[in-house]
Amino acid sequence: MNRDDPASWSGEPAEFDDYAAGYEGGLDNPVKRMMGNSADQFIAVKTRWLLRREPKLRTGGLAVLDYGCGVGSLMRVLAETGARADFTGCDISAGMLRQVEKRWPAKLGKTPVLAPQQGARTPFADGQFDIATISAVLHHVPVAERPAVYAELGRVLKPGGRIYVFEHNPRNPLVRYVIARTPIDRNAILLDPTEVRHGLLDVARYDLDTDYLMFMPPGLAFLRSVDRALTWLPLGAQYVVAARKPA
Repeated sequence: MNRDDPASWSGEPAEFDDYAAGYEGGLDNPVKRMMGNSADQFIAVKTRWLLRREPKLRTGGLAVLDYGCGVGSLMRVLAETGARADFTGCDISAGMLRQVEKRWPAKLGKTPVLAPQQGARTPFADGQFDIATISAVLHHVPVAERPAVYAELGRVLKPGGRIYVFEHNPRNPLVRYVIARTPIDRNAILLDPTEVRHGLLDVARYDLDTDYLMFMPPGLAFLRSVDRALTWLPLGAQYVVAARKPA
């Protein structure tokens, strides 16, 4: 990776390759394990939100990019909970992409299309995707290099397409505690949703919304209605900025 390239970020792919084979979504942290007994429970909070927001994900025909897909967990849990999209994943880590292929269940059909990133850049065509998701990625990207990521997401999105940015909420003190003690997040710089909104608006005149997620332990299904009632409150462990590109 060229560190002088403004479209690349300084975290080497090897940093993430080191975690690829045993990656468990941060559950090496004992505090996070107290909140849920599997990484999928945390991811399912996001996938349920996406399926409510994008009901056509269940019917097929949407081209979806998971940018910085890691081991493919978001795409896999979406598929396991009923999404029938055409999934594509990209990541700067070849090790993570190899894990997508290894972990994708045969019962879900073909493995998503996978491609390596060169820093922020992807090999995809302009306007290729209906939806782009980027989940817990931006806090790994140095602040000065995040504009290149916003620009790339906008480039590959169709007119009228949607971007969904999921991130850890720095306003939540438990989140800050966990991130500071999780090895893969040792270089993380958390970001407020205001930064995401401004970064996206520097690229295009998006229509924007922000919801807050994960107020309750994700393993407790009977409390999901509480989470849904509190999406306006800026204290959830996660947030999502939704952006619709002008048609």
